[in-house]
Amino acid sequence: MSKMNVAAGMPIAITLDPGVYYRCTCGKSQHLPFCDEAHRGSGSGGPIRFELTERRKVYLCSCGQTKNAPYCDRSCGVDLP
Repeated sequence: MSKMNVAAGMPIAITLDPGVYYRCTCGKSQHLPFCDEAHRGSGSGGPIRFELTERRKVYLCSCGQTKNAPYCDRSCGVDLP
């Protein structure tokens, strides 16, 4: 992941319905944490696609250090509930 907010200090906790989602990695989206294709033509990397098969609460990484993108894996040391 690139250009994530390392200073954020915590993941984004959000409950999502089943479906396909695209996590913004460039930081230019007007609909963060999701991609709105604002990166097009800028040379920035594209979004991270992920899919949920059931409604559930997820923790999306906001620091960019996770090895399990787009999900937080506590690489930055943050505690999850």
